[in-house]
Amino acid sequence: MNNVEIATPLRKQAEESLRKAILSGRYDAGERLKERQLMESLGVSRTLLREALRQIEAEGLVTLVPNRGPVVSVLSYEDAEEIYEVRGILESQACIGFVLRASSGHVRKLEAVFARLKAAAEAGDVNATLELSGDFYDVILEGSGNKILSSMLKLLHNRIILLRRTSMSEAGRLPETLDELTQMFNALRARDESAASKASIHHVRQASRAALRVMRKGQ
Repeated sequence: MNNVEIATPLRKQAEESLRKAILSGRYDAGERLKERQLMESLGVSRTLLREALRQIEAEGLVTLVPNRGPVVSVLSYEDAEEIYEVRGILESQACIGFVLRASSGHVRKLEAVFARLKAAAEAGDVNATLELSGDFYDVILEGSGNKILSSMLKLLHNRIILLRRTSMSEAGRLPETLDELTQMFNALRARDESAASKASIHHVRQASRAALRVMRKGQ
């Protein structure tokens, strides 16, 4: 095995670890990421770390600031508004695609994920609910059968996760989220195209309002 073959999985592991750390909230928005500390914590060379940082930067999670180095990206209020606007359109279409094309296997998979999501939300576990929300949408995208739609949403994926964490930080948002996702789930399982689309749009609008309220308070 040559050095390139060894480096590739190490870089991928570094990317995944760094991505998870940022998305979990371990680093604050705007926080500087110190190379030496990252090299030690991730167990990679400076070259591999910088390659991993370039990938994370391309995903919108890190910004390279001149004379300062990499910092955790800060989503502006305007960024959030635009992301939610696009997200609402794409996820609504994904729900329509699921209703029209999902197999019975996809429906069973959605039922299993939603059962775990519901249990996490009812237990008040925000982190587990956030993670399972991602799994819930992954099944919807898979069942929608639209590869272009999936690739477009994946470009926004990490920033959507950051905004979900922001919206869920508002008091009372967790039970509201469960109610909204329950409406979506019931419509998808019933193969009700109109209801699924409306429930999806409603959920994104409510999430947007919550996240933007939190962001306004922080300004």
